[in-house]
Amino acid sequence: MGLKLNATREAYQEFYGRNVEQMPKLVADSRVPMNVSQLMQRRLDVRNSDKAVKGSYMDNYFDTGDAVVYHPDGRVKIVLDSQTLRDMTPESQRVGGALIIGEDVYNTLEGEEFKKGKLGKVNEQMSREDVKSHPVWKVLARDQGLLNDYAYYIFAEGKERFGYDIAMGVYPDSSAGDNPKLRAWYVSGLGGRSGAGGWLDLGGGDGRFVGIAPEALSAPGKGASNIKAYTMADLQSVDKAMKGLEGVLHPEVLKPFAELRKKL
Repeated sequence: MGLKLNATREAYQEFYGRNVEQMPKLVADSRVPMNVSQLMQRRLDVRNSDKAVKGSYMDNYFDTGDAVVYHPDGRVKIVLDSQTLRDMTPESQRVGGALIIGEDVYNTLEGEEFKKGKLGKVNEQMSREDVKSHPVWKVLARDQGLLNDYAYYIFAEGKERFGYDIAMGVYPDSSAGDNPKLRAWYVSGLGGRSGAGGWLDLGGGDGRFVGIAPEALSAPGKGASNIKAYTMADLQSVDKAMKGLEGVLHPEVLKPFAELRKKL
């Protein structure tokens, strides 16, 4: 047998189909399911990428490894990078497409918990400013700077392509049950206004996870990417610098600034 000197598999791989069947395949391939924060960052990273790659991320929905857990008394818990989701199989107990867990399991799950009616604005599209301060998006994004940049990008793209001014609604499961239940958060494509849904049927046939290879996770950069993610702060800094330098320095000196503006 020859030496294996190069990684040949893709850093990001789609696992399409029933979530309860696809997750075991994803895990068996030594991958981890992309979470909401990583998806947000990835969409920012590929904004100037190949048209097909950008379109794949922007125009499709994605299920994620972040879970939302509903308690019969109305409490809701957001569990990031849920191990319960990673452990699910076709044999996992489900009701209405949700994993059924016990009271003791609910109590041991670590995550941000919201009392009944405290999820913020739900079941409607929002303004960009509402999104930036929304409690659910803040937890899922994990970083306020990332949330700000992502919201700016989604609203700008949505306005340009579809003409909308409101987007990124949060849509939890509205049906109560007799036992705590767990679902996966999903994020819709740009045409669906990039909303976050918490009512996903884990046994449905149109699930879509993205499995990330360990080498992509360990690469330099933010989370699952080694591509520099330029932010709106970068853009503002460049604009300010160029306005102060134009007419003072030779055009050749300003070239690096111009190149950065193109990347943004």
